[in-house]
Amino acid sequence: MGKDVEPVLSEAVLRALAEVYRGPELEEVLRAMARPGPRYYLRVNTLKADRDSVLEGLRSRGLDFRPDENLPEAIYMPVGGPNELPDAPGAVVVDKFTAESAMMGSHVYAPGVISMRGVGPGDEVLVVSELGQPVAFGVARMSEEEVRRARRGLAVEVLRALYELPPVRELEEFREGLIYPQSLPSMLVSRILDPEPGDLVVDMTCGPGGKLSHICQLTGNMARVVGFDRSWRKIEETGEVLSRLGCEASLVKADSRYLDVDFPSLVRRADKVLLDPPCSALGVLPKLYDLRGEGELASLADYQRQFMKVAARLVKPGGVVVYSVCTMTVGECEGVVAFAVEECGLEVDEQPIYLGWRGLPGAVEGHELLQRFHPHAHGWGYFIARLRAPRLT
Repeated sequence: MGKDVEPVLSEAVLRALAEVYRGPELEEVLRAMARPGPRYYLRVNTLKADRDSVLEGLRSRGLDFRPDENLPEAIYMPVGGPNELPDAPGAVVVDKFTAESAMMGSHVYAPGVISMRGVGPGDEVLVVSELGQPVAFGVARMSEEEVRRARRGLAVEVLRALYELPPVRELEEFREGLIYPQSLPSMLVSRILDPEPGDLVVDMTCGPGGKLSHICQLTGNMARVVGFDRSWRKIEETGEVLSRLGCEASLVKADSRYLDVDFPSLVRRADKVLLDPPCSALGVLPKLYDLRGEGELASLADYQRQFMKVAARLVKPGGVVVYSVCTMTVGECEGVVAFAVEECGLEVDEQPIYLGWRGLPGAVEGHELLQRFHPHAHGWGYFIARLRAPRLT
């Protein structure tokens, strides 16, 4: 059996986590953050296929996918590992994102390489993070000069990683739009939003399209769904996802912090608003390291509040705002909900399904109606709040 990599976290990140977890529980959370959850999830696209037929196809190729017990569109496969990594004469140093992907079996491509001194094509290598953490073993397919010159292409073919995941994006089911890789809490978000045919649904930060396509799926493409993102790349990526999955939605490049000004026709018109803004992503596992300071964490919570202020202006009286982030800090979770209640006039609403734990006691009124997922208990860090705009009297 292999050995888990130890995560390296800044004092600011550790203090933020210590606001949520105390004593031995904090140590348990830190250990859990260094590894993926026990289940790897896919969403079956029921616009094109049913779950049983997809499971049959995957199992016929030896993939041990199973139906989830709670969500009818969710399937999962147990995650194997940690594995022992063979010794290798060379090393390829990669950036954080690439290291965390290679740790789960993804190949290494040139843009993620920081250095590979003395390594040539065909050499056996260890893939290591910038902090020297070994995450995978493989064979180099390019030299350092080729990587530096081309900045594209396969740099290292990973043959063995710390953890084992199926090559989902190479599967026929993926190419045909029958499946979409998505965590269970992320799928749960759209279920909690509860979109209905005929609704006007606004996704304020839609890229890369996972939740947006799920909304289309849940409504049978019978809702008016509008997705916004400030990045052309993410808009294009979302468009590709929608096309592959057979989903129908409008995509608009815009900064959602100003939607009430730039699109006044949306003000108080949306039945449902989904707000899944950029966050510290401490709950995206495995986590090799995070060295951010106090200021960076605080600025993220401020950034999220800017989006929330606009979400409260777009939703119609009696309408629903669902706020979700893949992190665990109080400032980005209950803190943003407190802002939504105290400054934006929204009310904490009961969620139609709870699979995680409730919110932190004392952090905000209605904390028992919030939902949290924790690395040591669930295999993710995630937070979901369902908020409602007061009805007109």
